[in-house]
Amino acid sequence: MNNSDWDTSQLRSQKIRQINRQGDGLRIGTGWSERDLSKPQIMIESVYGDSHPGSIHLNQLVEEIRLGVYESGGKPGRHYATDVCDGIAMVHDGINYSLLSRDMLAAMTEMHAMAHPYDALVCVSSCDKANPGHLMGIARVNMPAIHVPGGTQGTGPELLSSEMLYDYGDRMDRGELTFDDLMSYTRNACPSCGACHFMGTASTGQVMSETLGLALPGAALAPASTNHMRMAARAAGQQVMELLRRGIKARDILTREAFENAIIVHAAIGGSSNFLLHLPAIAREAGIEITPEDFDELHRKVPVLANLKTSGKYSAEQFWYAGGVPAIMNEVRDLLHLDCLTVTGHTVGENLEHLKKTGFFTEVRRYLTNFKITWRDVIYPREKPFKPWGAIAVLRGNLAPGGAVTKRSAVPEQMQVHEGRALPFDTEEQAIEALLHGGAKPGDVVIVRYEGPRASGMPEMVRCTEIIANNPELATTTAIITDGRFSGATRGPAVGHISPEASEGGPIALVEFGDIIRIDIPARRLDLVEVIGPDGERTRDPETVEAIMAARRAKWQAPKPRYTTGLLGLYCRSAAPAMEGAYMM
Repeated sequence: MNNSDWDTSQLRSQKIRQINRQGDGLRIGTGWSERDLSKPQIMIESVYGDSHPGSIHLNQLVEEIRLGVYESGGKPGRHYATDVCDGIAMVHDGINYSLLSRDMLAAMTEMHAMAHPYDALVCVSSCDKANPGHLMGIARVNMPAIHVPGGTQGTGPELLSSEMLYDYGDRMDRGELTFDDLMSYTRNACPSCGACHFMGTASTGQVMSETLGLALPGAALAPASTNHMRMAARAAGQQVMELLRRGIKARDILTREAFENAIIVHAAIGGSSNFLLHLPAIAREAGIEITPEDFDELHRKVPVLANLKTSGKYSAEQFWYAGGVPAIMNEVRDLLHLDCLTVTGHTVGENLEHLKKTGFFTEVRRYLTNFKITWRDVIYPREKPFKPWGAIAVLRGNLAPGGAVTKRSAVPEQMQVHEGRALPFDTEEQAIEALLHGGAKPGDVVIVRYEGPRASGMPEMVRCTEIIANNPELATTTAIITDGRFSGATRGPAVGHISPEASEGGPIALVEFGDIIRIDIPARRLDLVEVIGPDGERTRDPETVEAIMAARRAKWQAPKPRYTTGLLGLYCRSAAPAMEGAYMM
């Protein structure tokens, strides 16, 4: 691109130069030339760092983006704020920082973009909170922008992935495996850089970025160690200059119709329940309201088509070789808004036609011969779906008047409707200890409460769900519910995001041991159906149940805040309800 073809004097960077003469000197002090000062200035915001396999390689993509910007006549500037790894933060208090980190990354993106005189930006991220954090930041600053997903890890031996290490560790503790056995699995669980290769929150986030139109077609979940990723990053650096030239900003792309497309694809891939937190938060930054009912309505219409771990068989790498996001979009194209604008400058429909004409699908599907499978093993047709319903169901009832979320596609058929004895715990640590030592019995409904956004930052409960899923007696008999949240890798009957949360006096705080809870996913209900009265008598009479709950409420006292200082103190004081996105208000 030749900058002489368009007037760059009205760019934000050039206007600010006219009033801040010191800025030019400081930029020259960082290695800019005098010619660089008059070029369009493009921010590259990356979470590159040593935090996990999904961030360690992003510097390579940053360099490709820089080259693309230079080739197109711009001047790139690199900024960094690395993310935390949910897997490394799990099962200790570090996980309480996870959801909060999303909002911090959005804030850092905003701060870097607005404090410096940039004209456009490219964000680079791979994983759980970085993807939505960057998308929130992009929507907030509303500049010409592209998101570059960091791709997926290679597939481990026998489809091994990192969340399986919990089971192998427990088996070693029981004497069923040796330490050397465990380390053999450990060495091979993450065989390359990139996001974890199951359809968890990280993979879902990359898919959502592409479906919203903020990533280039075919970019999400490309194998991170291949040239495809580097070529996509170079192309993003070039294309962001074209967006700037044409004046196409983030909110021109982030329309309500684009979010509906994202929810439809989310259903088809069996996406993470965490995106009931993230998509509403991203939409809010664009001035759009997305509700839990939007998810529930569209997920009723769209079955799961992708046979992907952890509730399916194949890896995210194999999904990309099967055609990735564009292949899924083709399967549901009659439901999509094909006229939505994307960062290519073309519509969703035009992008899909271009990929077909240029041989994208034929090229990537040739890799599947290495695995001796076809693309239809990974992506099912609508008439014969992988699961007969969408990924997510939104439940309501007297236990969740504000709503709750379950990943229906990961729930066994026999647990779609379940009644069981309440087994409440006031912390995740208490629940883990009980589950590891036989404290839960088949049929129970384990409750983990006081783990919502305002109580403790809304941590993930992957350890609890993995203990249940890996126990043959509990896996298809025992449910878990929480005002916290679950990993995108969650398997089994798990209900999260229960609102109002316990610390705000939600009904979940009032449940006592031995009460009976009914989960009815097809009917979208979560109810306390039987309680034990003060006299020890059980009742199912709705009016009596309500009266006993009212009496319990009168005696309930809010616990002292767990966090009063630092970032967690700030977040717990200001977080929105989980069913609204748990963003910092």
